Amino acid sequence: MPTLHRRTNSTVNLRRLAQTLVALLVVLNFGIAEPQSNSNEQRPLFTWEALTAGLETAHFQLTSGGLLSSSAVAVRADTARIIPRVIRASEYGWKKASAQALCKAAGAEVCINSNFFDEQGKPLGVVISRGIQHQKVHNGGGTLTGIFFVTADRISITHRGTFSAEKVLEATQAGPRLISESAPVVGVKDSASATNVSLVCVDNKQRVILMRVSLAMFGGSFHEIQALLQKPELACVEALNLDGGGSSQLYISGGSSKQDGTMREEFFPGRDEVPVVLGLFPRELL
Repeated sequence: MPTLHRRTNSTVNLRRLAQTLVALLVVLNFGIAEPQSNSNEQRPLFTWEALTAGLETAHFQLTSGGLLSSSAVAVRADTARIIPRVIRASEYGWKKASAQALCKAAGAEVCINSNFFDEQGKPLGVVISRGIQHQKVHNGGGTLTGIFFVTADRISITHRGTFSAEKVLEATQAGPRLISESAPVVGVKDSASATNVSLVCVDNKQRVILMRVSLAMFGGSFHEIQALLQKPELACVEALNLDGGGSSQLYISGGSSKQDGTMREEFFPGRDEVPVVLGLFPRELL
């Protein structure tokens, strides 16, 4: 009997040890233990870093759902100091160019690709620049549903069906819309394959956010990006997906390097050159 009792205790101890090891592996490999999850939810997704007067940047990793191991770069503009403008490659004698080349040619501090375009490089959808309408609204299909626009007293995103070009200074059309009135747009369909994403957002303080999401090998979905855009660090009231995939690119200049004081420059290139970009300009220089 004593021998049997010792064997029973040993079996119980081994089972407890095995359960402990399994629980530890779950925490280490999958990160889904409840205490760890609660801790992550309380931690800010990222913090904004000042770039120049009126501009802030952020670089951060996306760690939930299908966006695991993906990253994002964002620029937030105080529209009291910074104004968005549409930059066309044709203004400089080009059919298409990189966001970096267009930004430098126009004297903008930040540029992101905007309109989709056809095989000949012609942009699709409305293009308004400096109050001149170069192309009309595209009303067909279910993708190019949104228009980002600027007037003398307003910056916003609207559905193409409610857009009026009257008094509009700048406008670019893309899609689909992702956020409207602080809520996810229902019925948004994902693209056929995982890809990089460019987007523009207007937040709850009328600031403009340009963001490029690099989806890496795990891919992601518009539904996950919609959830991201509602995070308090972004607080998007309206958001619009821009052309993505090989066209997705973001150029950032301005600010000083902490090491040597030189001007900072970052370029997140795309595979393809583009005919139109959305640029951010200091109001004082216009």
